[in-house]
Amino acid sequence: MTNIYYMDEDSLGHLDAKKSINSFLWKLLYKRVEKRLKNSIINIQNMRKIVFNKKLLLHCKIEGTLPYVFLRRDPSWYYAEDGEEYFIPFSICFTDGNVKYDIVLVDGKIDLRNDSKMKGDLSKKLSHTPILLIKVLKDIEKNFEILLKYMDEEDKKV
Repeated sequence: MTNIYYMDEDSLGHLDAKKSINSFLWKLLYKRVEKRLKNSIINIQNMRKIVFNKKLLLHCKIEGTLPYVFLRRDPSWYYAEDGEEYFIPFSICFTDGNVKYDIVLVDGKIDLRNDSKMKGDLSKKLSHTPILLIKVLKDIEKNFEILLKYMDEEDKKV
């Protein structure tokens, strides 16, 4: 499962997916990540270059620490069997099979989410948490840069 689910169309920032954990420590750690993200290669323009590539790729494999990449090009609402409805935003998912990180564009903002807890269990749709560590952000940035170069090469082939 590569989709990331939100309760609504609002950015979560330092909150967990259910907006139930509003930790002061999480807020402090997230502020550091958010500050670094302002000058990062991860921005809306580069996300659009990747997601709206000329080959219309929705998934690919790159030579990075998170080699499997899945793209969500069109946000939508998902009506689950349990009667709940979830928002699936515009996103880029990086995974190695064990960890799963999503770069999400929602409400005009970029959310960095750790969705590793779900691991295929559909009952854990709202189990993602914010990326709180600079070390993890740096890893995502490296993989994002590799993906951006990969998409540029693929676009040149068209």
